[in-house]
Amino acid sequence: MEQNVVRFRFGAVIAPAGSPCPVAPGKDEKTGRDDVGCLVIEERAGARLGDIADAWDDLARRALERNVFVERAFALAAMQHIAGGQATSALLVWRERGDGRQLAGLLLLAARRRLDVPGLLRGWHVPLSGLGTPLIDADSSEAVAAAIIDHLCRRSRAGAGLVLPMLATKGPVAMTFAAAARARGLPVEALDRHERAVLDGGQDAERLLQINLSAKKLKDLRRQLRRLGDHGRVRIEEARDPQSVRDATEVFLGLEASGWKGTRGTALLQDRGTATFVRTMTRLLAREGRCHVETLLVGEMPVAAALVLQSADQAWFWKIAYDERFARFSPGVQLTLALTHRQLAETTLTRTDSCAIADHPMIDRLWSERMAVADLFIGLHRADDVRTRMTLRFELMRRWLHGAAKRTYHMLKP
Repeated sequence: MEQNVVRFRFGAVIAPAGSPCPVAPGKDEKTGRDDVGCLVIEERAGARLGDIADAWDDLARRALERNVFVERAFALAAMQHIAGGQATSALLVWRERGDGRQLAGLLLLAARRRLDVPGLLRGWHVPLSGLGTPLIDADSSEAVAAAIIDHLCRRSRAGAGLVLPMLATKGPVAMTFAAAARARGLPVEALDRHERAVLDGGQDAERLLQINLSAKKLKDLRRQLRRLGDHGRVRIEEARDPQSVRDATEVFLGLEASGWKGTRGTALLQDRGTATFVRTMTRLLAREGRCHVETLLVGEMPVAAALVLQSADQAWFWKIAYDERFARFSPGVQLTLALTHRQLAETTLTRTDSCAIADHPMIDRLWSERMAVADLFIGLHRADDVRTRMTLRFELMRRWLHGAAKRTYHMLKP
């Protein structure tokens, strides 16, 4: 994609592309904060993001809402190793001041798909990720969101709508983009809204489980754990340093491939690029102390393993796998119970996201808190514009047809 640069101050164009960017001291009249400077939007091909590694990492640390799945270790590794995982382009929002420039926003855009809705832009949902929340600087979030929306509205080829996938609906990023759109008279809709389980910090694990599980269920789980002990000493091993994480990740990959996903051909280990992505991503995060692997062992035999990712005070219970030969002892549930205790013992964590589907039969019973997630549609023309109305209507129809096709497939599947 050709490079396109436009300059903004608080979302208003102040200089044409290619001209000097005037930077004046002062304060934002609306917020009273120091002047955010001149916001410059740059469009790049997804393959050309390797040289902004330091700026990307710095933005992640300053982000209004942390999202490990859009941070460099996860997203760039996915682009490099997962087939079809390449984001077509990225919108980079640079803040230019007299003392230099700093990355203030990063929105990855997806490639157009076959039979996609004409005129609809989509944020890139990174493969295997649990959230698509873009990174925007906390100190200038309103200006960055406004600049992105204004830029897309002014691009004649941008289309009639933008979908930001998999956002926490009550999260600050979704609310900031929605507010910026509504301030411009643009329509905003939450699509495919659903809730999933999360574990909020500051709770007592034993009390939480006693509230969420019946006495009979707790008794059954303890009995299963004792029966599991008949096969050897039961213990939990936690891997945190890079070498231990590397070894434990291989255990996880092997367990997953040994089960039903391996039978279906969908296990991570069965695709070379995807397996390389998982190994690379977990190793990079482990170097920063942001990935740990919990393994449930019976004697020396691993029977369940879970991968947990972290960014600042947020964590994601990303993947779990277990040895199906021990299914009658509920090894996945046993490991999740242990993980619940460990996550709540981490006093610096405010939330662990289950990354689970809605109404998950296991985690929903253990973790009672919920987080609403949806795709955020923002019209790039006013609500009464026929292009916006038709784009949203076609997108809703496409989603309904996709859901109907999936339901039919599962009904007919032997």
